[in-house]
Amino acid sequence: MDISAIERLFMYYSQLSYLTSRFPLDIGLEYSWCPAFTNKGKQAVKQANLNFERANIVFTIAAVYSQLGSTETRISTEGIRKSCNDYQLAAGCFKYVAREILPVMRCEPTEDLDARTLDRLIALMLAQAQECIWQKAVMEHMKHGTIARLAIKVADFFDTMAATDDEAWTEQVFPADWLKHAQIKAAYFTAVAQYHKANECISLSKYGEEIARLRIASAQASKALDAIQASIGAGSSGYTTLTSGFGLLSLFSAAPSALTGMVQPQSGFIDQVKSLLASIDHDLVRAEKDNNVVYLESIPDELQLAPILRSDMVKPTIPPDLLDPAYWKRKPDVQVNRPLFESLVPFAVHQAASVYMDKKEFVVKHDIIAKCHELIEEHAGFLAKVQLPARLEQVDPDKLPENIQSHAEEVQHDGGERALMDMLAKVENMSRNNAELVNTGFNILEEENERDDILRQHYGHLWARPLSKELTATLLTQGTQYHDTLQAAMRADRIVRAKVTNWGKAIHLLSQPIPDILSSLPCISKDDTMIASPPLLQDTLAAIKRLRTLLQEGKDIKKTLGQIIEDAERLAKTDDISRRLLAKADELTGGSPIIKIEPEQFNDVFDQELKKYQTLQGNVVDHANRQIDLHLKIQRCYEQLSHTLQGNAMAARRETALANLEQAFTKFKEIRTNLVEGIKFYSQYTDTMTQFRDDCNEFALSRKMEATELSKKNGSLVVPR
Repeated sequence: MDISAIERLFMYYSQLSYLTSRFPLDIGLEYSWCPAFTNKGKQAVKQANLNFERANIVFTIAAVYSQLGSTETRISTEGIRKSCNDYQLAAGCFKYVAREILPVMRCEPTEDLDARTLDRLIALMLAQAQECIWQKAVMEHMKHGTIARLAIKVADFFDTMAATDDEAWTEQVFPADWLKHAQIKAAYFTAVAQYHKANECISLSKYGEEIARLRIASAQASKALDAIQASIGAGSSGYTTLTSGFGLLSLFSAAPSALTGMVQPQSGFIDQVKSLLASIDHDLVRAEKDNNVVYLESIPDELQLAPILRSDMVKPTIPPDLLDPAYWKRKPDVQVNRPLFESLVPFAVHQAASVYMDKKEFVVKHDIIAKCHELIEEHAGFLAKVQLPARLEQVDPDKLPENIQSHAEEVQHDGGERALMDMLAKVENMSRNNAELVNTGFNILEEENERDDILRQHYGHLWARPLSKELTATLLTQGTQYHDTLQAAMRADRIVRAKVTNWGKAIHLLSQPIPDILSSLPCISKDDTMIASPPLLQDTLAAIKRLRTLLQEGKDIKKTLGQIIEDAERLAKTDDISRRLLAKADELTGGSPIIKIEPEQFNDVFDQELKKYQTLQGNVVDHANRQIDLHLKIQRCYEQLSHTLQGNAMAARRETALANLEQAFTKFKEIRTNLVEGIKFYSQYTDTMTQFRDDCNEFALSRKMEATELSKKNGSLVVPR
């Protein structure tokens, strides 16, 4: 394993990070990874998630760093420095996964990517990095107190790795050898720390404390040695040659992520433990003897001892290639020297554009269009409540109501009264023609029957053919049905004629020019009260004019509101802020793909761009206020007009006349429909009646020819006409 493997991983990670800025996490491509600490053969986990792939790649980079740290020779200061740095970089990678990727991964992490697992691995890497610092201090013969502070921190890190606060979960995730080794290392470095602290006590003349710490050191060293021997006795693969470091080896294969057990760069750890225990026991015998003979100090209990101060010399170091994953900036000479899909718009910009679209749609649809429609509906409801403009048109002497004028134009377009009379005459004529056809058929059959009776009387038994009545039963039945149908149609025709008679005068009026219709209606100015009081008439006419002006103002407001709706829709359709969003995204990220941006960070752009709708929103508010004021004016003017018209008989008569014209239009449409249907019916029925008459003629002709032949056969020709 060399540094080139990490370089390749960083190149891939840079491209992945750039992809996350251009695409959603789920791009439809599954990534397959085997969990690091599970048995071989366990099925790989597949996730269609870019952050899942990123997390596993960074995990693998951490594994490679740890492997480099564990294989570095530590016989020189430079080797120790490199090993310490690699372990801190590995810890930094694990921290980056836990702090930066897991919170935004949006899928269930595997056990090796669980936050608890990563915290343990960070502690494990820092333990080995701190161990390097401790080793360097020993090599440089630093003071006992310094070495003790460094060693106890190593023990702390290993204790964190081997913690049993969640024993079931810990044993399920981590290999047993790893946990046992961490426990041994924790005990060993606790013993080392207490041993050096005991040596410091000699220089401080704390002979009782020296003995107490040597006893703790002896117990911890014995604990470590017993655990080693128990593991060797149990045949544990990891302890035939115990390590001084854990290496997490990344296997680059189809199932890319896996962690080995422990590598074995050293084989003298057991001897180190034995040597330490021997030194501790030797010093303990000496110290106890000297104290018993010379110093006679009391030996404090373990709980009475002051904790050894910690010297924390290491921390997780996040590699620069994770903080700024853009290798193409630092190494432009590589083969792939640009990010893939560089020309695509960042996904965050798509999200921001979608958010702006929602905000814009809310402003346009809710604040503008919906309120415009609401104002239009409110105005229509108000007019319906006060029965305007219908009530005004009923009393205005100079104007025919729009509905009556429209009805008159439609009646005249359809031919008016003259067209109805022509259609009615046509229906009645067609009715008579159909009746004549039926009667003709009956007459033909009756004449044929009479001829047959005369011949039958003349020839007696020689007239050997069926009676006519026996052969005409079907035709007679059909004719009777046709006759009954025609009678029903004629009754309907008489009803239609009655409608024409009853409504003819009103329909005749609708058929006249508009001025003639207007002049024929009762006029309020001709009422006795108005004639007797010219000022009252003037007030009434002024109120009518004022009310018409106000109603026109309402129409103008409605038209303007419709224009506002069109303007808002047109503006929204052409409103594209993509360039501003791209510029803002570049400002926020500085071109870095790892700086996460949220739609909320574009709020200032949204606010500025939405200002373009403020004019339209203000217009809606202004017209709402205008409409409120207008309704008050209309209400007052309408009440004034109603007051001046109290007791005006002509107003009531005019209202009745207009209602009569309204109903006359309805009757006109009804009569016209009846007549059109009648013409259609008789047109179709004429063919049926003609066929009936022809069938009767054919039957009579056939019987006549038969009678002629039969008469010849009987010796004489007597055929009545």
